[in-house]
Amino acid sequence: MLAPAAFPALFFTASGFILLLLVTLSVPYTKTIYLLSITGPGASGNVRLGVFGACYEGGNAEFLGYSYSGFSRCTPATVGYDLDARFFGTGSNANGAQVVAKTLAGALVLNPIAAGFAGISFIFALLAWLASSRVAEILCFLTLFFTSLAAWVAFALDISIALVARKRVEDYTRDVFDARLGAGVWLALAAAILLTLAICAAGCGSFGRYSEKYRSSHDASPGMTVVGEKPKRRFPWQSKTTYRGTY
Repeated sequence: MLAPAAFPALFFTASGFILLLLVTLSVPYTKTIYLLSITGPGASGNVRLGVFGACYEGGNAEFLGYSYSGFSRCTPATVGYDLDARFFGTGSNANGAQVVAKTLAGALVLNPIAAGFAGISFIFALLAWLASSRVAEILCFLTLFFTSLAAWVAFALDISIALVARKRVEDYTRDVFDARLGAGVWLALAAAILLTLAICAAGCGSFGRYSEKYRSSHDASPGMTVVGEKPKRRFPWQSKTTYRGTY
């Protein structure tokens, strides 16, 4: 029997888990989701930075009269990846910009950790809803504390490191390169908010109705004896006629 009291926590937890998973599977896996985009002058092109890699802008293509640029050249997926040294050009300023980008990449490992915590909370929320288990809902409520904390810390690192990297890349290159925040930062913020709401929903859901026997005995019509329930004592002035419900 599905537990309606556990559904709100399941909804918010699943939504937050999916968003954190999208952030984790950003560039180079999903090329439209990235945390920071660095645009250089002329032939330098554009590079998008994700959690496990970066993708460089490829050649221009045309389809049905519309021209667009692809991001077909990507770094191997790894933690703390390196950018192409030729992207920033040569000189000490270029080397400094590359070091900043590498520091950004190495600090983003908390995003998959937060997604892993969210996955555990989602499993407990799903069990609470499908199995109508109060214990699973309480476990979901407890794990959501760590999940929400990890999500907020991941978002704080995402936006702070991205902002610092943007400022320093522009400073090192004397505003020749332009850096902009990507959609992955805001997806991490939305995930943190949803997981915080999931804590409230799981806390309220822990006090909901989960016992099928309790619901059956209270939903029965007056005068009907529920199967498995002992008949109540009757007083002399009450009718002796009893009615049994048929199932």
